[in-house]
Amino acid sequence: MRTDLAGEAKKEFPDLPGVTETRETADGFELVRIDVETKEAAERIEKPIGRYVTITMPKETLYDRAAASLLARFAATELEKMLPRDGTVLVVGLGNRYITADALGTKTAEHILVTRHLRQAFSELLPKDTRPVCSFCTGVLGVTGIETVEIVSAVAGRLRPGAVLVVDSLAAGAPEHLGTVLQMNDTGISPGAGIGNFRASLNKETLGVPVTAIGIPLVVGANALIGEADETARQAMSGLFVTPKDIDLLVKNAAKLLAEAINTALHAKNAPILQNLLQ
Repeated sequence: MRTDLAGEAKKEFPDLPGVTETRETADGFELVRIDVETKEAAERIEKPIGRYVTITMPKETLYDRAAASLLARFAATELEKMLPRDGTVLVVGLGNRYITADALGTKTAEHILVTRHLRQAFSELLPKDTRPVCSFCTGVLGVTGIETVEIVSAVAGRLRPGAVLVVDSLAAGAPEHLGTVLQMNDTGISPGAGIGNFRASLNKETLGVPVTAIGIPLVVGANALIGEADETARQAMSGLFVTPKDIDLLVKNAAKLLAEAINTALHAKNAPILQNLLQ
């Protein structure tokens, strides 16, 4: 199964040693924490050692502003635990802005409250504990001719952030997870891995700083929709991926949700103040 979701990958191996799972429900959302603890388990489910947090939401959440804000605050609490308390955070929007289902990272980056450039010029207007945050989008190899990891490592090498936070569209293995799951991890990301297009990973080893990744699945392999079709049909579908019919609105709303979660996690009580200052 091709999937970016740790929960889907683990389902194939329910009693796998080296993987622990805890579940809880709050405010109508189901939260699952999966810890991959051994190299053997990581190889089996094809997910690096680390923590994966998945929040499953009702289907209507992304279309209900109040519900989305509630989820954003809920997600921010978990995201904050994965980020260092101090230091600059570099938020990186991955994906191709010209392909709607792949534009989640770039659209999220548009709503990030960036403060690094303001701390000197407008220090008297900012709360004293304002965290330095910066953001940019990488584009994709086919457009830039540059590997994503090369771009991010160059920027991170210059800025020397305390952490990198990567935002990207994810791939699910089941259609019911499209737009209904938010996943974050402390292991980084391999762009395109969910659709079989493996690029060099963005993680602590390649960037030299902790890397957290967050995203929402917006595509699913066509094979997941055809059930017990014959092998010829499955092979014909193997390179095809499907998105919901309302993908434009879904991406727009998902980007706002992720940005609100990130801004809350990074700026806490200062987020509303900064929002007013930066408008």
